[in-house]
Amino acid sequence: MWLHVDAAYGGAIGALPEGRWAMDGVERADSLVVNPHKWLFVPLDFSALYVRRPEILRSVFSLVPDYLRGDAASAGSLDYMDFGIQLGRRFRALKAWMVFRAFGRAGIVARIREHCRLAELLASWVRSEASFAMAAPVTMAVVCFRCQPEGVSEKETDDLNEAIVATVNAGARAYVTHTRLNGRVAIRVGIGNILTTEQHVADAWTRMRAVAKELLR
Repeated sequence: MWLHVDAAYGGAIGALPEGRWAMDGVERADSLVVNPHKWLFVPLDFSALYVRRPEILRSVFSLVPDYLRGDAASAGSLDYMDFGIQLGRRFRALKAWMVFRAFGRAGIVARIREHCRLAELLASWVRSEASFAMAAPVTMAVVCFRCQPEGVSEKETDDLNEAIVATVNAGARAYVTHTRLNGRVAIRVGIGNILTTEQHVADAWTRMRAVAKELLR
């Protein structure tokens, strides 16, 4: 059995001392993936795969025809085509190096921590609004909540939340998504853009509240 940990988004929070809980137990896995293009500010696409037993992975994907055996093997180099389906690939590591070099660990940690603060702030606004309710705890920088007015059926409430998302997105001032939690539609706000400020979050929240009121009329 091969145990793989998908930390594509959440692995980034492990850079914070207070976020190390997210990585608890990964030392027991055979492989771990983190996508720096999701919350480490690297442009799409860049994924980092950590493998405990690379020789097993290589035995699955390695191709041996002569026309694919260049001089890498004889030179003792690591040929990445032997570790996945893809043969040729771009120099993805360069953009990650540039981001890490520009911000440093402290800069990246500060930005992730600020995103978490903004998520908690949005959650506090949701909790203070009578017609809205949190749909899940906030553990990182994703906030899931519902517009949940009294006297409205669950089906109508689901339709209302989908309509809020569609209307907000059509306005092109903010982009939110929806998901289903415990079978019910919830609005999902993910804060991860390096340029996002508290004002952006406040404006999006104001817009969602206004749209909800309009739709309820």
